[in-house]
Amino acid sequence: MLFTSSSRLALAGLALNCAVSTASEIDVLDKRQDSCKDVHIFLAKGNNEPYPGRQGKLAGAICYGLDSCDYEDIQYYNPVDSPYCDSVTQGVQDGVSQITAYASRCPNSKLVVSGYSQGAHVVGDVLGGGGGYFFNECTEPSVGGLDPTTSPGDKIVAVTLFGDVRHTAGQPYNVLSGADANGAAPRTDGQLTSLNRYSSLLRSYCVATDPVCAASYGSDNSSTHLTYFDIYTDDAASWIKEMINKAEESSSTTSSVAASTTSTAGTASTSSASAAVTTAVGWAPYGNSTGNSTTSHASMSTSVLATAVGTSGVATGTAGSETPSASPTGVAVLNGASRLQSVGGVVLSIMGFLAFSL
Repeated sequence: MLFTSSSRLALAGLALNCAVSTASEIDVLDKRQDSCKDVHIFLAKGNNEPYPGRQGKLAGAICYGLDSCDYEDIQYYNPVDSPYCDSVTQGVQDGVSQITAYASRCPNSKLVVSGYSQGAHVVGDVLGGGGGYFFNECTEPSVGGLDPTTSPGDKIVAVTLFGDVRHTAGQPYNVLSGADANGAAPRTDGQLTSLNRYSSLLRSYCVATDPVCAASYGSDNSSTHLTYFDIYTDDAASWIKEMINKAEESSSTTSSVAASTTSTAGTASTSSASAAVTTAVGWAPYGNSTGNSTTSHASMSTSVLATAVGTSGVATGTAGSETPSASPTGVAVLNGASRLQSVGGVVLSIMGFLAFSL
């Protein structure tokens, strides 16, 4: 079981009243959902955040300097008063559906997947499978994860988790001071084995004072759960770009080897055919034994994870901006050198102290 009756975990209530940034001076804004980009990012937001939430800053940093890059939000309903497990279940289902649909439509795109807080729970379950008993006696049905050896799993080149509810101690992809801590609901052995198939593509960010991902350390410093993208955006974006470059190099090498193999095989086949035809009916270049020409071509219902209060919408932005703005379109494309100007500020409101029976 994920929780035992003999343990108790005290978590801070988290809430944000935030002003929504607005986009200005956007020279090019492509809202077409049927276009394919070289790099496509999926974001799973934290509890009670508007789309895209704090990770909008990360999407902007990843796409900055790339010629072809965009992102979309994994669609799921998770306001502070929604049942936690219902929200996660919807997020996992929609995440699998959206990733599968995009990979099918754009098979040559490189996919990046990122989740924050409750969204990290969603992303981890999309990749590694999930299910179990969680907060306030809610139950998430058992689901399997995406296979990393077949599409769409094999299109994923990088995964980041921040402040993961299901953070599990001692994993090779854990980074920061909370690497050896367990989150509020660490993964079972089977789920961890499944998720770890993506270990070479994964980073999980957790600081030791985060009461969500490092719950086993007992901190109630909720502010550290809210600041990952203020502190670690550049680090995460740099690592993700390294992974994108590695995937491009690997793809280029594979294509070169395949082309070389095809060329060699084609030459050998042509030579054999030519020899056979010369013996039988004379010279027939690029032909079969009859002389015909042939051509071959290679081809939770609580405020513990409530991290933002704002207007729901899907983000749009530019590659030159750090934080996209809210839009009802569904997919955001970031390109050009346009800028976003933030309007308003962020006001933190710590909403109290909650205790959960585990």
